[in-house]
Amino acid sequence: SLDDFLSHQRVTGFLLIRDGQVLAERYQYDRSAQNRFVSHSMAKSIVSLAVGMALAEKKIASLDDTVAKYVPKLAGNAYGETTIRNILRMASGVAFSEAYNGQDDLTRFVRLRVAYDSIMALRDFNTREAEQGTRFHYASSETVVLTLLLHAVTGMTLSDYLTPRLWQPMGAEADATWIKY
Repeated sequence: SLDDFLSHQRVTGFLLIRDGQVLAERYQYDRSAQNRFVSHSMAKSIVSLAVGMALAEKKIASLDDTVAKYVPKLAGNAYGETTIRNILRMASGVAFSEAYNGQDDLTRFVRLRVAYDSIMALRDFNTREAEQGTRFHYASSETVVLTLLLHAVTGMTLSDYLTPRLWQPMGAEADATWIKY
């Protein structure tokens, strides 16, 4: 059964919708439909959807363009010289560690974003350890690159861009909230 399956999985919330009908909705770990959830890495998928929307709206000419074409402040930086396609694939080749131990590149990146801004933080990572497009390497910094790209091509915040394109059409019960740091 679904309940048996969920009892063996680390799933906080499960929602199955088909043809607009909620077929199953379950919560675990003392959570309910009223609790807000931090999406963490799910945000990467949402940002990728937004890039696809911007491409369909011709705000981005090609996924094979470099990020710097749209975000000139990243010109001359490894992230800026990477194609949008390879950033979407998390295949920039830029050295970036996420060990979640307080000593990794993610921690340094967050501190730089707080102290300066996202552009300055990204510019601090400029060493390619692999040719772009040759390997997948999970890096939260690449999602930040995409949010900067989206802001540059739409002139809007990610929330404002997605509200009429995603949240409202799906019938979201509450506004999405993005944690910015």
